[in-house]
Amino acid sequence: MPPLLGLLAALTCPLVMFVGLFLVIRTPGLKWRIAWAVLCFVGIGAFWMRASTGEWGFVPAAINLLGPGQQAGFYKATTPVGALASIFVCVSVRRARKAALAAKRTDGAA
Repeated sequence: MPPLLGLLAALTCPLVMFVGLFLVIRTPGLKWRIAWAVLCFVGIGAFWMRASTGEWGFVPAAINLLGPGQQAGFYKATTPVGALASIFVCVSVRRARKAALAAKRTDGAA
């Protein structure tokens, strides 16, 4: 596996976590905001790759908080399941809120 894929995975993981955190902060009407914000930084599974040799592996039973950690010579990433769940909930809350506002406007206009 090319080292570029390991580097891409290591850079994408925290990016998704911070996008999830941004959506949690910016979503109006979200209950349990602090819990969702903390959940953004929970990952399940750990992918690692040795940059020098291209050797790689995956540990499916790993539960990571704040990413998988760092070590010199390795690219590490986790599957940001908590961030993906937070993004899904934020999008659902925003859609429900938008639908409720649209229904309120149509009721008020009639």
